[in-house]
Amino acid sequence: MTEQTAHIATLKVVHLNASSAGGAFVAAQRLSQALSQTDHIESSHWVFEGGEGDFYLWADQWLKKKWAFGLHALEKLDFLRYEREKSVRFAFSHGKTGVNVSAWKSIQEADVIHLHWVNKGFVSLRGLKDLLSLNKRVVWTCHDMWPFTGGCYHPRGCDHFTNTCGKCHYLKSPSDADLSRRVFSAKQALYSDSGNNLAFVTPSQWLKDQALKSGALTKALRDGIQVIPNPIDTDYFHPKVIQPQPAGSAKPFVLMFAAANLGNIAKGFDGFRWVCNELVSRGFTQVEALIVGENRIGDLGLNCKYREFGFIKDAEQMREAYWQADVYVTTSLEENLPTTIMESLSCGVPVAALAVGGIPEMLVASGEHQTGFLVPKSGVGLATTDNYMEQLVQELSEYIVAPQSQVHQIKQNGRTFALQHYSARQIALAYERVYRS
Repeated sequence: MTEQTAHIATLKVVHLNASSAGGAFVAAQRLSQALSQTDHIESSHWVFEGGEGDFYLWADQWLKKKWAFGLHALEKLDFLRYEREKSVRFAFSHGKTGVNVSAWKSIQEADVIHLHWVNKGFVSLRGLKDLLSLNKRVVWTCHDMWPFTGGCYHPRGCDHFTNTCGKCHYLKSPSDADLSRRVFSAKQALYSDSGNNLAFVTPSQWLKDQALKSGALTKALRDGIQVIPNPIDTDYFHPKVIQPQPAGSAKPFVLMFAAANLGNIAKGFDGFRWVCNELVSRGFTQVEALIVGENRIGDLGLNCKYREFGFIKDAEQMREAYWQADVYVTTSLEENLPTTIMESLSCGVPVAALAVGGIPEMLVASGEHQTGFLVPKSGVGLATTDNYMEQLVQELSEYIVAPQSQVHQIKQNGRTFALQHYSARQIALAYERVYRS
């Protein structure tokens, strides 16, 4: 330890996350682990419910598991009287239920409380107020838009959050004073009373731009928003050493798709199916699909060969999936900064995607530093058209027959990009600066 660093106080940081599944959990877990390897940081990760792992699990007993399930169910039952239709039930939260997180010993002893995705009955709006009243540094990484809207995670073309919400298209009786307006007003009051203790971080510039438009945030909060990508372990997610293929052997061209739930319309499996089937119809019979995620669809309707890996939690299985892919394809219709794109690039796998959310910040679509293929998505909402999918198919068609020198360069570009932007060490140091500011 140098004389210069000896006087730096050690910070106790507690990360809070609602579930042990999903991108927000993965990002929080990796960040906590990276911070733990940083001088002068003691980092712990508390998860509300889910499977066990290298973190603290609140619902670690039968009764607590039932309690966690009940809190989420109670909130959704209460929301039934407001929802427009069943399809929006899990796209909106009014922050009605939660546990008394502010009373936890780990929270009481923490110097910094780091919020990630805290819905699902974990931290209510009242719970947020209690946390902010502890007069501790609170950092909130926005993994979607919920922290600054009237309750939706993604507004799907609506701009009411730029003012005061109200007239919400998620609700069956939209009006000026509807549920979204009340939730929005509650957040405005919370943030107005937060003083200098609260700071927001967004993983992408796109999400920061959305937050800057929100009428829920004070000017001081908007001015203080930092853009810090989610971290990945670039040492673990590395390119696979390619073994020489036997002479005359025909290797399939593998397109990978991943979503926690294939039936989630926002993740765009319909678009991926269309891309695969269109490539086959153009004579690319060597195309094969590799599907990661829970299949709630049944018959996937693919005309090419395909393999299903199911829902994956294990990092080793996920890395193996990337290693078997030639291109990772995401036809998602709403996104922030997908971890799967970071991991793909780090594994040297090019990415084909629609230009939604923060994805354009993650891909170089042309030139000597190209890392993949990016096509614009016209319009807003969840509607799909063949126009941009046609362009995606054309890009992939050309890549399938591209010279090996070009393929190798694009793969190497992706790896270099990931090392430069997403390494856990540099992300941890960026967060430490936010904690101490």
